[in-house]
Amino acid sequence: GRMGDMRRYHRVSMDLLRRWGYPLVPDQYNHSCSGGSYHEASYVCERHLVYRDVSGGGHGDNGGRERKRSHVGRSTQLSGPLLLGPNASIGEHCHLQRSVLGPNCTLMDNCHVVDSHLWGDVLVEEGAKLNGVIVCEGAIVRSGAVVDRGCVIGRGCVVGAGVHLKEFTRITLAAEVEDDDDYSGFDDSSSDDSSSSGSDDSGTDDEESSADESEKATPQVSNIPSATEEVEPISAVDTNYEVVGKDGLGRVWAPSPSDEYDSDDDEEEKQAEAVELMKSESIGYDMTLLYKKWKKLQMEEEDDGFSLDGMGSDDDDMDMDDQWADDIGDTNTDANTFSHLDEDGMQITGRQKGVDVVQELRDICLEHETSSPVENLRIELNSFKFSQNATYSDCCKGAMMAVMDKVLEGYPDSVPSPGKLVVSLKKALEYWQQLFHSICMGSEEEKAIIHALETMALGSGKAAEVLGKEPAFRFVLQTLHDKEIVNEVAIFEWAEERKEEGKDGSRGALFWQQPTQDFLEWLEESSDEESSDGSDDEDSD
Repeated sequence: GRMGDMRRYHRVSMDLLRRWGYPLVPDQYNHSCSGGSYHEASYVCERHLVYRDVSGGGHGDNGGRERKRSHVGRSTQLSGPLLLGPNASIGEHCHLQRSVLGPNCTLMDNCHVVDSHLWGDVLVEEGAKLNGVIVCEGAIVRSGAVVDRGCVIGRGCVVGAGVHLKEFTRITLAAEVEDDDDYSGFDDSSSDDSSSSGSDDSGTDDEESSADESEKATPQVSNIPSATEEVEPISAVDTNYEVVGKDGLGRVWAPSPSDEYDSDDDEEEKQAEAVELMKSESIGYDMTLLYKKWKKLQMEEEDDGFSLDGMGSDDDDMDMDDQWADDIGDTNTDANTFSHLDEDGMQITGRQKGVDVVQELRDICLEHETSSPVENLRIELNSFKFSQNATYSDCCKGAMMAVMDKVLEGYPDSVPSPGKLVVSLKKALEYWQQLFHSICMGSEEEKAIIHALETMALGSGKAAEVLGKEPAFRFVLQTLHDKEIVNEVAIFEWAEERKEEGKDGSRGALFWQQPTQDFLEWLEESSDEESSDGSDDEDSD
């Protein structure tokens, strides 16, 4: 299907990276670029839904450059869903989350990229911050620049050092043309079937699979001139230096008013409406603003005595409300319920009253048959998560509790020793490990797994009897670390929280068990040694 605007383009891309379209996911098939740099790009899904290209070693049509797997600095934090294309290079101390990087993208040290799409051959210099941005191929963001939500940086454009590009700004190299359409200077469509945009080279497998048949005519998605289209470049005089900086390149693009407006309307009003429409189609736009404006207009029409007779029934009005609610992500049409966004920029939905979300997720996992693919369970958990406004942390808690329940089911008439418990847990994790890797987006979810173990250890029943006995808690925690389900960052953050509690409390007593403290001490020493080895390697280079 077509992506009608950039906001939906980002939203669908993230849903596909979250594997909602399974089996149509990047790691399940080889992708061939129709016009560009690489052929048969293959991806693997790593922890936290981070996809990385694994088909290195070839040259393809990449200007003779050897094709290599993406390089990521040791101190860089990756939070899914995220896709890194071939030859991508990420420096140290960067943070990337919910984004897509195409081939040959370079991010220098201390970069911050969230909710953004970087196409091919993009350079982001040291300390730059991008949030909710589309950067077309060959564009450059200089050091220290900040690019806010909804911005689009056209092909070959340059954002100067230290520049703060305001939200919903669009930069292009195309010369301004009179009487052109709303995407002049960004259009990627062409009547020639052989033409293709830079997004073919650097878009993600998931993005292109969702719009594979319509790439030749999706100006709202690509926003750059096509490879075969003749575009008159702007001169240095046309560059808006006050916007892109002294070392920048490109002019500010503004939409043209639609022909649907009456000729009697004020020109400024028409332009303002066109700009507002452009913003509504951009990444990071709060759709509640548009909804509330629409509702206000409806109320004004009713106050003016305007009759809706002949223009649609009450059912039609309800359908319009439902359409807005579906687009926003909520079925309640009261505008007051749309006052907040979640961390992904999507509208928060209401949770059914009286529902124990973690217990429900736990039951879903318990009912799942391990003879079925674990991906089926992930889809089911995702569905429930969205229906009840749950979080991935809730999913992790429920799944961890269910795994421990299943392990203890193997001992119906006895309480296993800590050693037997760990042996059974390792065997169970051979199946469940993939689920945890896909639903753990970062340290918060991993800490939720530890919190689930605490809850079971401090509760009642067989689980409490086993986990509360030394050194069972330490053994389980170490097993999860060895299986790369919980990393040392999450463990250290959890430990810092628990150090404030005294040994008299139940949680404090569990944390201050000597085996657990021995494990934390060993883990800290091991982490320090790895950091020291990494520094020595950098110095030798």
